[in-house]
Amino acid sequence: MSAADVDFAPVVSPADAAVVARLAAEIWYEHYIPIIGREQVDYMVPRFQSEGAVLAQIGKGLQYFLILRDGQASGYLAIEPQPEERRMFLSKLYVLKSARQHGLARRALAFIEARCRAAGLETLWLTVNKFNPALHAYERLGFVKVADVVTDIGDGYVMDDYRLEKALG
Repeated sequence: MSAADVDFAPVVSPADAAVVARLAAEIWYEHYIPIIGREQVDYMVPRFQSEGAVLAQIGKGLQYFLILRDGQASGYLAIEPQPEERRMFLSKLYVLKSARQHGLARRALAFIEARCRAAGLETLWLTVNKFNPALHAYERLGFVKVADVVTDIGDGYVMDDYRLEKALG
């Protein structure tokens, strides 16, 4: 795949946020039900991945991007620069099942790492569910486990994650 086949479009409008919400619902219901169950997915998607939630997160400083493959929205990512700590938080990186295995996540990470370096940030960090198969992909891409993190998200649900970090040399 040539570099021209993948692009990252900033999410800036309600219409863009609606595309993210549509992608999120499809990805989360396909990927996360086997990991955390339908009830928790039903709880999390409208609270954290709806159009309104995306716009609210953008308003608080999260930077969302659509991942475009051949011009088609195939996933999304969200990052939060934390310049005071010289790091970047990778809040979200999701790709449609039909678009996986085409290097989109790897391209997205390269895009994010370039933004980190341009901003003088030294560390990229994220949290990932302990049972998410993507954990192994992150480790292959240079991330290391630095902590266990259990976050109460309300209504008796928790996110049971590892915190991963990657030093950017």
